[in-house]
Amino acid sequence: MPIYYVKPDSDNKFPDKDTTPVLEPADDLRAVNIPTASVQYFLRYWWMYAFKGDGSQEVKAPGNLPPLDNDYLQELIDQQKKQIDQQTTDIQSLQKANKDLKSSNELTQQGLMEAVDYLSSQLTPASTTTGTDSTATSSAAPASSAASES
Repeated sequence: MPIYYVKPDSDNKFPDKDTTPVLEPADDLRAVNIPTASVQYFLRYWWMYAFKGDGSQEVKAPGNLPPLDNDYLQELIDQQKKQIDQQTTDIQSLQKANKDLKSSNELTQQGLMEAVDYLSSQLTPASTTTGTDSTATSSAAPASSAASES
């Protein structure tokens, strides 16, 4: 855990933005323990945090900033991990559903092609039979006509 040194005011708050935290101890500076994961955030907003007490090396956040303690950061990480895990599960479910839909679509297309082939095979003999019947009927008609004329 890095230690930064700052000059607190009489209320144990950091002074104005004109001073910055340093890594070396010096007179009138007070040590602040900052979790490694929070260093960047602390260095960006360090003047807004206050010491937890007169002898404390820990800081507390004002209402508009998150605390810098490890528990808070770990909670955020855990929440994000939970969201990522849920999204991963959702993605995997969607990928499986998509694969199932593709398989179902292929089976449907195959079934339709088989149905078309079957129906085509059923229609071909019916057309041949109809053609033969009409030829037979046509041939018979003139013969009957010829018989009735005589």
